[in-house]
Amino acid sequence: MNCCIYRKALRPPRMNNEQEMLLSAVQANYYFGHLRIANEQPLLIETERGFKKIRIWEDEALLKLHLQWRERLVNDRYFIDRMYVTRSGFPSIRIGHYSVTCHDAPREQASLVENEELWAGLITHLVQVSRSEPVDDRQFSSSARVHTVFEQAKNMNLQGLDLWKMIDACFSSACGRAEQADRLRDPYRFQSKTFLLPDGFSSGTCTRLFDTLFFELGQSRPADGCRILARFFLNEALANGEQSVHKLFQLLKSGGGFDQKIADLVLAEWLEPDEWIWLVNAGVQAHEGQNDDMTLKTFKQLWDKKILLIHIFRTIFPQPGETVGGTDFGANGEQSD
Repeated sequence: MNCCIYRKALRPPRMNNEQEMLLSAVQANYYFGHLRIANEQPLLIETERGFKKIRIWEDEALLKLHLQWRERLVNDRYFIDRMYVTRSGFPSIRIGHYSVTCHDAPREQASLVENEELWAGLITHLVQVSRSEPVDDRQFSSSARVHTVFEQAKNMNLQGLDLWKMIDACFSSACGRAEQADRLRDPYRFQSKTFLLPDGFSSGTCTRLFDTLFFELGQSRPADGCRILARFFLNEALANGEQSVHKLFQLLKSGGGFDQKIADLVLAEWLEPDEWIWLVNAGVQAHEGQNDDMTLKTFKQLWDKKILLIHIFRTIFPQPGETVGGTDFGANGEQSD
């Protein structure tokens, strides 16, 4: 009985009416002879012309924004996930209350290691052409936020928690980082245009097609590009080792990818002591005597990773009047370990 149930569970699910309707519409509107669903999340279809990604858009305004965005980014340095034109010459097809687009879907991953030059070229071009009105102006003072959070934590009598030792030890460094972040951002508070990236930008959004990067803009809304790029370097570039990220930064500098404004705003993102704020919030939610080892480990890893990235970045993009290498911020002026 159990064996039969197990075999039944292994069978691919039968196509439902919505999938049948979608496939029929795709086949009727695009120049594909044969197709089948190869994967459901994300939705990939296999055709005689390779794998294609199908995207469903319920937000018509977002679709129009992406059409304009893609047109701005098209160039001969890398491929972009264009929207296939239908038999009737339209970039999408309408099915009921939503629209459907069809895109290329290369399978070869484009890792950062050994592809630094390709990635630097892509980022440089995006910095130059992917610009529009600011989508998220940060008007708050990072320094004021750090002091407010610290005072609130003291008023809640968190001093008895194990986490408090680290919160208190890193407070001075968090203040220093926040002040630098504010100082770097101040000249650009009222910028008319800003660098944009899709919110989902990551190494997974880029694959290889021959010897060229294939950039997948996806369906994400545009977000502050410096914030997204800083997150990318922190979470992914550094995972490939210091040598790779150092090479990428050097290529960005030699290729003119980062002007002073972009360098300042990316650096400000790493200086922003979000991980310290997170640690304080974890302390607020903790109970006396709770095992906080995992929380402290997570905090230390992120704190020290940021310090390392700031140091590498400053050796290549030193601030005006700053000695090469800049200043590291950690507990009592050292790294948190």
